[in-house]
Amino acid sequence: MKKITILLIFLMIVTALTGCAKKEEPETAKDQLDTIRENGKLVVGIEGTYPPFNFVDDDGNYAGYDVDVATAVAEHIGVEVEFVMAEWDALLIGIDSQRWDTVIADVTATDERREKYDFSDPYLFTGRQVVVKTGNEVGLHSLDDIKGKKVATNATNSWASKLEALGAEIVPIDNTDQCAQAVINGTADFCMFNNIVMGEYLKNHPEAELEVAFVIETDVNEVSIPCRKGEERLLAEFNAALKELRDSGKLKELSEKWFYDDLTNNPLN
Repeated sequence: MKKITILLIFLMIVTALTGCAKKEEPETAKDQLDTIRENGKLVVGIEGTYPPFNFVDDDGNYAGYDVDVATAVAEHIGVEVEFVMAEWDALLIGIDSQRWDTVIADVTATDERREKYDFSDPYLFTGRQVVVKTGNEVGLHSLDDIKGKKVATNATNSWASKLEALGAEIVPIDNTDQCAQAVINGTADFCMFNNIVMGEYLKNHPEAELEVAFVIETDVNEVSIPCRKGEERLLAEFNAALKELRDSGKLKELSEKWFYDDLTNNPLN
């Protein structure tokens, strides 16, 4: 009887040890960077109608400053870049729904957006301008004059909530052309174009009856690359890619190529 008991105990120990030996280490959960590398591509949301940041050229190819930056970032990660066009208001939502991995399209890293997304270090700094119809009959000369005026902008513009707080009424638009036309035809009293977009629009539409009413000297757009919260490795790759571009002089070169000026450093610092 004692021999049987000892044998049973021995078998139980062997079985337990065998079971432990067969247990495999749990696989580490994949993050977004792993998925991007597995797929071999970084999917980037853009408007495609916002020159000189991102647009479709005469040959049907994507072009612009952000297109060049996105291509360089993807190259740093070791994958191809794939662009997907959407209206501005849908771009950040596309990150949430995983339709694309990120948005590289003149995205300003505001405090409100930081609550939902992580942002890379800024790679471009642009000024804010209040633009009116030529002649400025609406009498806009400072932010104190905004109250009661109509502004042509999309609801997700980085300054939309500030303008509403100043007493402006939002006239919703989808793109730059609609924005300019709303001011020209009187549907809106003003819009806010940064210095780059204003210059590009007037270059392509020299007949446009638009002028800068005033410049907001105390505020600058800090353009960055967003990603979903918690994707720390992907964010680190974005920052490493941008640092590489900055240190090599390529970022400055791209800025001067598209904007005829180096706008890669914050003028307020």
